[in-house]
Amino acid sequence: MDGSDSKTALGKGERTQIALMICAERLFGDAGIDGVGLRAISEAAGQKNNNAVQYHFGSKLGLLNAILEWREGQLEPHRRALLELGEAQGRLNDLRWLLRVCFEPNFRMYQHQHDVGYMKLHAAYLATHRPRGVPHPVDVESPNSVSYRRAITLLGRRLAFLGERRLWLRLESAGTMFLSAFIQHAARREELNLPLDELFEDTIEMMAAAIACPPMTMEPSR
Repeated sequence: MDGSDSKTALGKGERTQIALMICAERLFGDAGIDGVGLRAISEAAGQKNNNAVQYHFGSKLGLLNAILEWREGQLEPHRRALLELGEAQGRLNDLRWLLRVCFEPNFRMYQHQHDVGYMKLHAAYLATHRPRGVPHPVDVESPNSVSYRRAITLLGRRLAFLGERRLWLRLESAGTMFLSAFIQHAARREELNLPLDELFEDTIEMMAAAIACPPMTMEPSR
């Protein structure tokens, strides 16, 4: 998934772009998106041209968007398969199944790659740049987020009592919960961890409980 298995099929420019995205993903995840300069990314990717990021992506936000699109494009086929399976099994009104559609592909990427880089980058994005209005592919008509958008639409119907704004806020909070669980797993001593699949199922249960709880009714002030 990191592009290394297809290097021979890629041109030099594409290989450079992938190298820059992989290095930026790691640096953004470790130091925060605001804490990393473009020159540091170019140097980490082994580029002699210190302006390589600007040349290939235009800006830091252009690079961030490219990473999100690239990774979500890798996750899209798995989400589509889960939606198709859920439809065949009549589970598209099942809250836990819809959360699985949204988050299992990220988990499988971590499980297969043994690399938490994209999860850390995504957590950094949710902490700083999404609140500023920097869009994710799910916010636009990206072909890399078709299944993700459908899953969120189905979640919105299942959780209509929340209203649209509260739904999105809870999705972002639940996403942060999910990402944190696996970032911590990657850092924790093995003997203190749950088995990966058990941790995933446990996290889905926590997310389902959190996202579906009724909103607190505020008493009017006197």
